[in-house]
Amino acid sequence: MRLPTIHRPEPVELADLRELRSPMLRTSAGRVVLAAALAATLAGIVLLARSAGAGRAAVLPAGATTGCVVLDMSASIAGPVYERVATTLRGIVSANQSICLVMFSDTAYELLPPNSPPGALLQFVPFFVPIRFYGGIPVFAQSPWDQFSGGTRISAGFVTADAALRRAHVKHGAILLVSDLDDSVADQPQLEAEALVLRKEHMPVRIVPLFAETSNKNYFAALFGSNAFVPPSAFRHSAHKSVQPVAAAAPWALLSLGVVLVLLLAGNERWNARLVVDPA
Repeated sequence: MRLPTIHRPEPVELADLRELRSPMLRTSAGRVVLAAALAATLAGIVLLARSAGAGRAAVLPAGATTGCVVLDMSASIAGPVYERVATTLRGIVSANQSICLVMFSDTAYELLPPNSPPGALLQFVPFFVPIRFYGGIPVFAQSPWDQFSGGTRISAGFVTADAALRRAHVKHGAILLVSDLDDSVADQPQLEAEALVLRKEHMPVRIVPLFAETSNKNYFAALFGSNAFVPPSAFRHSAHKSVQPVAAAAPWALLSLGVVLVLLLAGNERWNARLVVDPA
């Protein structure tokens, strides 16, 4: 068979072209498989990168698209407890996912609606950071919620958060309770009823206990499960007793896919490189 070429006007004769058909098909099939593997790996990296965050894995359950923070502002939440509140808020901001914010004491108020940008929480952080230390005790500035603080009705916070998520048609929401769990005895029937409602709705609940007593933690573990609590390892303390941002586990899945992508690209260069013809 004689084929025309670019560099020479006369045809170049190729022998045994039919014998090249099998290697050609194997090469084409290999390229298709390699291209599909590259596309799948790249898609996986994009999906994992979208959900990667410094604090998401620590304070919110996997798969949650919007977290509604239910923040206890009762009279018992003050002083050093504020530092952990600031830590939690910073961790959620670092997680880079949409949120809403509900504050409660005797009653509950929705301060940020669902699907708010996480950076909106930063405006509240300064109220939970000490302005100075006096005799080793942190001193905080007066907050806008000082007059709001009173008794504790955690059920009111849950009801408001659940209603906000349902009103916004959030399909994969979660509630994050930040409280010392010192609920009023009179509120316990309503709290237990709301826990049943959230369980029927399959609404995940996670809890950041603000130095809560063991009896209160046991009560909430019975309502929402012991795995609802954010583990203490999510918080880091420095030698100066200041609370560091919430930390999450290393993104090993994302790193593994990155390694796979590099290997596939190297394989593509090794097996699908341009064929160099020896002029001799």
